[in-house]
Amino acid sequence: MVVEAKIIEFLQSNASVGWITFFEIVTSLASFLGLIIFAIIIFCKNKKLSLVYMLSFGFVALFNLCVKHIVKRPRPFDSYSNILNLANENGYSMPSSHSAIAGMTAVFLVFYAFKLTKSKLVRVLTIICMSLFVCLICLSRMVLGVHYLTDTIAGVAEGIVLGLLSLKAYNGLEKALNNKPTR
Repeated sequence: MVVEAKIIEFLQSNASVGWITFFEIVTSLASFLGLIIFAIIIFCKNKKLSLVYMLSFGFVALFNLCVKHIVKRPRPFDSYSNILNLANENGYSMPSSHSAIAGMTAVFLVFYAFKLTKSKLVRVLTIICMSLFVCLICLSRMVLGVHYLTDTIAGVAEGIVLGLLSLKAYNGLEKALNNKPTR
């Protein structure tokens, strides 16, 4: 944890007001504001997938809360007095909910892009953009002093797995409904 604390200290030591403001905005994209934005984007073309995304968002948040209460890892600012809590967070640190939401959102938007188009360029750009999105969310949580690097990695892994499971359930349900005999 000491090495991870040094990373946060380094990120905060060079932080300007603009830097912090930028990362506050970035981190909001993996919160309820992001839920609304991404649900609307998906809703424009696929109402059912948008509903599954919103349900998955809630499930990831709930699952993450349960894991936090099992692991009970203190936040960096609780363990190191020179790390600032720039996001006004409380509770436990491991895993990062914002990172989990980012991982799950990335899975959904990549899936969505692959369903919408056969264009390799659009698909590759979506993967690049979603990878950048996830990295920026993770970095924002460290800059704001509320998570260690391993918290964000665990969150992303959790979000990706739960996102993939949600999409597998969605695809299974779609197939079952499409193969339903008519009367």
